[in-house]
Amino acid sequence: MSMYIPQSKIISDVIALEHKDFTPQDHVTGDHYAHAPGRICSKCDRQLEAGQPARRRGDFSWVHDVCPD
Repeated sequence: MSMYIPQSKIISDVIALEHKDFTPQDHVTGDHYAHAPGRICSKCDRQLEAGQPARRRGDFSWVHDVCPD
């Protein structure tokens, strides 16, 4: 089953993308880490502090992104 898209629609989409600004300021920047303040790290048994990057494991426990020494 093929889907027919009018040629004019494709051309208009191409033209719109041709003039779009793809500079980095269009992207969201900042902290992309998960945070879980107050949770206990299942790897080192220390509390995750506010602002510390964390990861959620497959067993739904939390760990530091990098456990502190």
